[in-house]
Amino acid sequence: MILLLAGVASVSFCAQAQEATIPAGVPLRIQVDKRYPVNVGTKVEGHLIAPVFLVDHEVLPVNTHVFGSVVAKHPITGGQRADALLNGDFTPLVTPELRFDRITLPDDTTVPISTHVIQRDGSVVRMKSSAKKPSLTQQAEDAVKQREQDTLDQITKPGKSDRLLRILYSQLPYHPQRIWPGTQYDADLTAPLIVPQKAAPAPLPLLQLSEKSLVGVIEARLTEDLSSATAKQGEVVNAVLTKPMLDATKKQVILPEGTHLEGVVLQAKPARWLARNGKLRFTFRRVDLPKASIAEAPKQAPELESRQENTGSATDHPIHGRMITSEANRQQNVQIDSEGGAKASSGPDKYVAPLVLGILASQAGEGDADNVVKNGLVGNGFGLMARVVTIAAANKEVSMGFAYYALAKSVYKRWIARGSDLTFPKDTRIQIELSER
Repeated sequence: MILLLAGVASVSFCAQAQEATIPAGVPLRIQVDKRYPVNVGTKVEGHLIAPVFLVDHEVLPVNTHVFGSVVAKHPITGGQRADALLNGDFTPLVTPELRFDRITLPDDTTVPISTHVIQRDGSVVRMKSSAKKPSLTQQAEDAVKQREQDTLDQITKPGKSDRLLRILYSQLPYHPQRIWPGTQYDADLTAPLIVPQKAAPAPLPLLQLSEKSLVGVIEARLTEDLSSATAKQGEVVNAVLTKPMLDATKKQVILPEGTHLEGVVLQAKPARWLARNGKLRFTFRRVDLPKASIAEAPKQAPELESRQENTGSATDHPIHGRMITSEANRQQNVQIDSEGGAKASSGPDKYVAPLVLGILASQAGEGDADNVVKNGLVGNGFGLMARVVTIAAANKEVSMGFAYYALAKSVYKRWIARGSDLTFPKDTRIQIELSER
């Protein structure tokens, strides 16, 4: 009987040990798979496009399925509304609020989750080399080639019907609203998520940090919003490691997932008029392993406690880290320089678009009615409605009016208006290069 009870207790302990608890606040990066109408109650399905780690191993892999629904609709901001009207879009645009409430775990069980969801509009931006800046002519040629490639991608890549429908909607003065395939969201857990692990790997030992500087590349996410509009020089920047940093053998943990990183803003310039965009430069100077991490990895408590003997409360180690890769809003055309500084830019279209529109505007009144119709089909700046009006009227003055409207709007936006502030929302994922000072 004693042996039996001991065996039951042992099995119970092992079962308890084979559970991983993802704490509240950890974001799930989700991408939706299909096109959905923006209606309250619409069921939405997506999958993880970034794995979730806990201390030293992966607990939720990529392609884990997540389910949710549209729970509310909110009107867009006044600035977004004005921009849509200037582009000929009179649709009462709204922003859908989603909530993901179920997830399929690696053992194929579906469990409820509680989340707060924010839509992402990020593309990965990598540090530019210090090569010589291309000439204006080269920038224009590169822009034309990129547009040709984008046009080819619209035709050849999978999902052509969705892309063509999206282009059509963008040209209509009034259109249905959709959640498009590929839209990304961060779903922050508002309650812990327990993940059963049938074959959990043995915890890796923690490598004792030496006095030497840490060297390598780590992956992290910002824990607070950061913007060139509000940031000040000397302001603290906080981030947390999303993936453990292992040694060369992959058998010891240098920095576990959840390690806190602290940085400082070195330069911050807000956007200004005459299309001068915002700039930010920050660096990371220390890592800090909070005491709470011991509770999340009880098997590693001795190693963690040995790290804390010198500080008494947490592991504190100086580093020298610069950002080399970041997620950024596509519309900001973010660039990262060799020192880890980031700035928004107007992109190559700053020069190419006004030039092309100027040529079209100069030709809008030339030739016969056929030329007027042909010129009215290209870049009038007011969507399909203007094209229909131009073709129906077959009038030079009408064609010239829309053409010069497009030119004036382009010049104002790219050369006169206030530039774009550089923003890194909470949970923005970055790569940091650690090096010796």
